[in-house]
Parts: sequence; C-alpha cells; structure tokens
Amino acid sequence: MNSGISHVYGSGRRLGGRARPGSSRWFRRYRWLVIGGWLLIALAIGWVLIFRSERAPVAAPLPSVSERPEVSAKSAAAMPPVRLPADDAPHAMLTEWWYYSGHLQTAGGERYSFHLATFLRQGTLTHTVFHGSLLDHRNGKLYSEQSRTAGNPSHGRKDGFDFSHGPWLMRGEGSRHVAKMAGKGFALDLVLSDKLPQVLHQAPGTPQAGLLDFGAAGLSYYTSRPRMAAEGTLTIDGKAMPVTGDVWFDHQWGDFEAAQLRWNWFALQLTDGADIMLFELFDRQGAPVLRMGTHAKGGVVTALGAGDFTTNSHGTWTSTASGVVYPVDWTISLPAWGARLKIEPALRASEMDARTTTLNVYWEGAVKVSGSHLGQGFMELSGYSPKAEQGGKLGKP
Repeated sequence: MNSGISHVYGSGRRLGGRARPGSSRWFRRYRWLVIGGWLLIALAIGWVLIFRSERAPVAAPLPSVSERPEVSAKSAAAMPPVRLPADDAPHAMLTEWWYYSGHLQTAGGERYSFHLATFLRQGTLTHTVFHGSLLDHRNGKLYSEQSRTAGNPSHGRKDGFDFSHGPWLMRGEGSRHVAKMAGKGFALDLVLSDKLPQVLHQAPGTPQAGLLDFGAAGLSYYTSRPRMAAEGTLTIDGKAMPVTGDVWFDHQWGDFEAAQLRWNWFALQLTDGADIMLFELFDRQGAPVLRMGTHAKGGVVTALGAGDFTTNSHGTWTSTASGVVYPVDWTISLPAWGARLKIEPALRASEMDARTTTLNVYWEGAVKVSGSHLGQGFMELSGYSPKAEQGGKLGKP
C-alpha cells in the first residue's frame, strides 16, 4: 500500500548531514509545514469560490426604485407570481432564507425571546448556514449558536421546507411548522401554527404582490406569517420548561445580493392585533434603495410606501467585539393609524457575530414597543460599519 510513497520519497540523498527535499526524512521533518501550506491554499481557493459573489463590491450607488420605475415594472412583470404552498419550498435561486423571531413565556411569567434562521446560498457552490440566539429576559443572558454545512440539507418537499442538520430542524407544512435548535446551555423545541394566510409584502405601485425590487442588487420575493402561535419546550442548563408565545416567520428568496445592501428591519406585534413590518434598504454607500412596509390586522393587509411612515434613531450601541455602531433606539410614526411608537431593545448587546459562517455581523434582537401603542417585536440592523469607518455619521447606514 505504501509502495508509491516509497517510490517518490525513498531515493533522497543526504547533503552535508541534512535531509534534501524529496527524501522521506525531509518530509517527516517538515511534513506539518507542507500540510499547513496545502491547507492554506485550499482555504484560499474555498474563500474565492464560496464567498466571491457574496463579498463583491458595489462600483456605484444602486438606483432606487423611484429612479427606475420602467425597469422595475418590466423586471417584476417578467417574474412568476407567488404560488403557495409550493413557494414555501426551496428554490433554484441565488439567495434564500427562512426566519423565525419570537417571544416566549413560561406558565410562571418568565420571558424569553429567540431568533432561528436557515440561509441557503446557491452560488458557485451550494452551502447552508444556521443561526440562532436565545435571550433570557430575567437576567439578560444571551445564548447563541451557528453552524454551516456544504450542500442543501433539506428533504425535497414540494409544498414546504424541511431542513435538518445536527440539532437544527426547521419544517414548514402550510400553516403548521416545527422549529428546533440547541447550543451550549440551551435547547428549543417548538410547534407553530397560524390561522391566517401568509402576508405577501408589496411596495405600493409595484405590479406583483410578494415581490420587492432591490435595485441593482436584484429582485426578492418576501412572504411572512406575522403572528404564529407557538408552544413547546425550552431547556436552559438542563432544566426543561413548557413555553408558549407569538412568533414572526419570514421567507425570502430570489437572485439578489444581500451583501450589496444595508438595512433596518422592524417586525412589530402590537397589543391591538396589528402586525407591522418596516423595511429600509440602502446601498453600501448609504444611498436609499427602498423604503416600504406592511400593516396587517384581522386579515386586512395594507402596503406602506416611503411616505406612510417615518423612522428616527436617537441612541446607539457600540459592539466591543466588532466595533460596529448600531442605532438601537428608535421612534416610528405611522400617521394613518395615529401611531407614534417608541422602540427600545430588550438587550442592547444583541449582536450576532457570524464571521465564522457568513463573514458578517448584524444586530438581531427583541424590542419593546411603547408610546401611542404597546407591543413587542424584533429588529434587525445589517450592514453597519465600525465607528472609525462611519465618518461621524452615527446611527446612519
């Protein structure tokens, strides 16, 4: 079995008492340097192949939808309409994710919040990433976990999704879902259900429900189940507790480059039954690409344009791990509903450091809603820069 190795390395000669390159002795002496060098080369090749498109720079600011309405309408009209439940399943597109963010409580009133996401990337190579976090609101302890695997670990459902990888499980069959994750010191096992149809997000004036235009970054389908009823078991440090709560579910897919965009995303569940999604997207230079949202209540869905709401940030938090400055305190106004909402994070230090799996960091966490209306929700802030790179523009993308 080793004859080939002997043939290659067995004819080495010694010069001046030192093993010359090509000798078996030379290889034994320097084998870890050789192996390490090949590993570095393999990692460099993998970096280029896997992340090349995800880290592609933007040469110029992306045009906003309002600056290119004829292109927007033509592109969207050429896309097929959303068809459910078939479109709950994975697509043969560049970028796709399934996302849960929710609030849970025990029978004794202890409060928790979590996010759990599956990201499917089908670029030069196909790979899947799992992100999850859990916040204990009593003591402010934040648990997080992430994992990455080559390929697409789904089970090929045609009318839903079914991902499993180690302790991660995300399964959706129409209005009934199952979500599981586990990490150091925690585990979550939930069954979720929904009594209402999915919400198809749509910017006012665009031709197709469920389809958003991200300018030069591409087109994205976007659907949600804003308030799924959840029940299951939460385990912390070996102690299992029954939990119930409300969970927001998002699904986005399309041939778009998320790495070319920055965004503020708000998913708010108000106590009067209204569910509000607000999406503000910018290019990497900070120029606006799209501002839109959705107001849903009792099955009535209203598309919101840029003129239907205002957002103002008035407080930041700086990550000691990444140096990124996030605008975590907000005031949001929706005049048509007489709403002036104060948004405060449940935990300011809610950064998800995903540099080992998706090469980025982002702020993802629970928020408290007060002001004219009460409620709870989640906020995501993505694409922000360290303070030294912001040029004094704190709180701006």
